[in-house]
Amino acid sequence: MNKKFVAIACLAVAVAISPSCKKDFLNESDPNAITVDASYKTPNDVLLAVNGIYQSLRSGNNVGESSDLWTDQRSDDTGTQDNQSNAGEPFQFGNFSILPSNTYLKNHWVSLYGTVTRANVVLSHIDAVPFPDNSVKLQYIAEAKFLRAFTYFELVRLWGDVPLVTKQLSYAELPAATFREKQAVVYQQIVADLTDVINNSPLPNLQASTGRASKAAANFLLGQVYLTMATTQDQANRTTNLTNAKTYLMNAYNMRTFGTLNSIPYTDVFDVAKKQHVRS
Repeated sequence: MNKKFVAIACLAVAVAISPSCKKDFLNESDPNAITVDASYKTPNDVLLAVNGIYQSLRSGNNVGESSDLWTDQRSDDTGTQDNQSNAGEPFQFGNFSILPSNTYLKNHWVSLYGTVTRANVVLSHIDAVPFPDNSVKLQYIAEAKFLRAFTYFELVRLWGDVPLVTKQLSYAELPAATFREKQAVVYQQIVADLTDVINNSPLPNLQASTGRASKAAANFLLGQVYLTMATTQDQANRTTNLTNAKTYLMNAYNMRTFGTLNSIPYTDVFDVAKKQHVRS
């Protein structure tokens, strides 16, 4: 019996001092998981991530198709016909009786902040990626900032004071990020992002491929932001905001590649053979 005890004791000591037993088996990393850092190695990785920001906009919970609950359905333009299968939540938008428990509203909030998060992740990691052509890097930065500004413009108009996050957050930073920032501060960030896109990016005035950010789009959006600020922010700056709005909206208008509508013969508008000419 004593021999068995001694053998077991020796085995326990051997296991305890074995180098292989010094590993922490409770903190294993998933070999199939790809960390965010590992996802940003090449310019193409960044391009795919930027495309992912655009993709998030397509959701009906965001600003994509069927997102009219937060726009047209709050007017007399349209409405929802429903058999109450979802407890009538869509009707709360048209009736201006939205409850805090409304799941559609929650999904809209979550989706918009998902877009902000995707943009922040790109901007937080892009400097670690080597770019043979620095103008490509600046283009991706500009697109991410444009989309972040666009999304915050949606958020601040719907909710007023909202949490303002401009970088990828660690878990330890998440609690502090839930505090709402004053509208004026959010608008400052929107203006800063769009101004940087307009003044410091290689984006073309108009994109050859549709659906991506351009300087014309940035000027138009910034003009709209200043118009909104003129009516919702400090009225002492109303004149300045209106002047800025006119400046950026005219910048966007002057980037057009088409003439005025009155230069097109009225009958040509309905001529199918000239459809492409009229559109161009």
